Amino acid sequence: MKKLDLLKYAVLVLSLFVSYQAVEAHDKNFQVDGTYISTKRDVTGDQKIDIIQVHGLPYKAGSKFLKQIELIVESDRRTISVPLEAGYDPELKVADLNNDGLQDILVTVLMEGKDRLITSRAYTFKDGKVHELDMPPSVPVTAQFLDGYKAKISIEGQKPVVMDIRSRKKEYDDLGIYQDGKLNEPTELLVNPYTTLDIKSVFGKRKRLIGIQKVNGADERDPLLEIQSVWTYENEWKLVKAKVKEIKANKQTRR
Repeated sequence: MKKLDLLKYAVLVLSLFVSYQAVEAHDKNFQVDGTYISTKRDVTGDQKIDIIQVHGLPYKAGSKFLKQIELIVESDRRTISVPLEAGYDPELKVADLNNDGLQDILVTVLMEGKDRLITSRAYTFKDGKVHELDMPPSVPVTAQFLDGYKAKISIEGQKPVVMDIRSRKKEYDDLGIYQDGKLNEPTELLVNPYTTLDIKSVFGKRKRLIGIQKVNGADERDPLLEIQSVWTYENEWKLVKAKVKEIKANKQTRR
């Protein structure tokens, strides 16, 4: 092989190696498609503005599913990164959630599935150190089918809500839940985790979290009720109020 050809071959191999390394670094640092969300706030408490970003790596080119998601806080001191669950459409919100006078970070990520459930994580970066905050638990409820094609949901300390579900009679009979209007066996409704957790300001700077959970009948294609809850933080999350709202039947839902 001539020296010139050998040199060209060496350059080609080297360029391929460098390109491969660059792609590997690209993947590890979540740089594909760049930053999904970015904002600036002081979250470390040093009276200096920090850069807050959410980076995501798509499953493949053109995919909306992010196989890797990372929360990054760049402060005057250092850069802190926190890995998050995979999913869709990450949302970033900044507010003082635990009432300590310092801004916290709330990130929600949409999971797979028709119910549009979310995973929510909250963090404080006080003094440049990351600490995960607890999130509100599910609303304490009992939910079940009743004889006579009815559904009942009870929130602790409140009057039960009873819903007429005769419009779904044929479906429930076919599924074996009912026979001649009687339950074949005690059957609970399906209370989902949160589909929404949002921040609301009350009494000036004080913050509360507003959550929504769906209650399904036979499966995720059978939404019956919606639980709306309000939470406040007093050393731990406390339920301020909760109410149940009926979801109007949609003829297209179970197709």
